[in-house]
Amino acid sequence: MKATGTCPKCLCTALWYVEYVGNNDPNPGTQEKALQFQLAVTGKLGPDGTSGRLEAYACQQCGYVELYLKERLPVDGKHIRELRRPQGPPYRG
Repeated sequence: MKATGTCPKCLCTALWYVEYVGNNDPNPGTQEKALQFQLAVTGKLGPDGTSGRLEAYACQQCGYVELYLKERLPVDGKHIRELRRPQGPPYRG
């Protein structure tokens, strides 16, 4: 939806953009503002942990939602691995 401006589910072109995806907890504790959701990398918690802020695109017609990272995360080969589709024509055995 981010690139096409069209919902892949129902083909609607009326979308909502949510710049900061936040926590909607009715009891946020002592904080005045809701915390922004982040994609946290499992296995790397604490001060050395990795996370990325999220943005969302939502279809106004069917409610389909896509989340996107607002910044790139570092690839470490263990917790974050890069996957790529093989180049060339599909293999036919």
